[in-house]
Amino acid sequence: MTPSKNEHDFSAKHHALLFTCISKSVIMLTGDEDGIPIIRKAVRKYGEQRGLRMALRALRNGHRLTMDNYLAYGEWELPRGEMKLRFAERVPHARVHILKCPWNDVWAKNNLLEYGMHFCKEIDAALVRGFNPDLEIDIKSIQTHGADYCDFIYKEANLSAFKMLCLAYKKKIKPGKNAIMPWDYHAGHLLKTLGEVIRNELKDSSDKILKRAMEEFKGYASEKHIVQLKKYQSTNFEIIPG
Repeated sequence: MTPSKNEHDFSAKHHALLFTCISKSVIMLTGDEDGIPIIRKAVRKYGEQRGLRMALRALRNGHRLTMDNYLAYGEWELPRGEMKLRFAERVPHARVHILKCPWNDVWAKNNLLEYGMHFCKEIDAALVRGFNPDLEIDIKSIQTHGADYCDFIYKEANLSAFKMLCLAYKKKIKPGKNAIMPWDYHAGHLLKTLGEVIRNELKDSSDKILKRAMEEFKGYASEKHIVQLKKYQSTNFEIIPG
């Protein structure tokens, strides 16, 4: 498998595989009944932290914590073609169909959907909640659960023609690229936050679980990836970096 043009560059696919290595290790060593709730709790914390950073950037730029601004302040971007989506509705709610997703694709390719699906059950609602707990997302269907596409309704986004222009401006100009964080940062955040929750929940067995997860991840990654991940283990992910 070659997740990116440069084998040492992190990508969304590395992020996806790191998650399933951790999820699989927890579930295999603790069982579904105990392991799945821990993984889902960890994803909620991770998503809420990301949503919080998005909110802090929006407020710093004088933007209100509305749903249209939530859509403007996403922290990641993908190479052209890795994700495909369409707007089914724009007003009063933004309804988005995600037809192609690199997380779903890499999990399906590697027979890991049963472990990846727990990320999808929590992440989008957690992101919105971290940005502003008064906002609401209605998740109608998810690809990793067997649907043809993900179907999300962002309540009260009201993406009128004017708001679409504002959204395009924010994506390109302010915050623009300043909101985007590199994939090694996202992977480091994933490892640290999931690791914290796993250690808190599983205590003495957590080291064995995380060691097993990282050994499996080495099958998808280079030594440089592992070094990059380690440098983020003291990072505060509830503040805007630098």
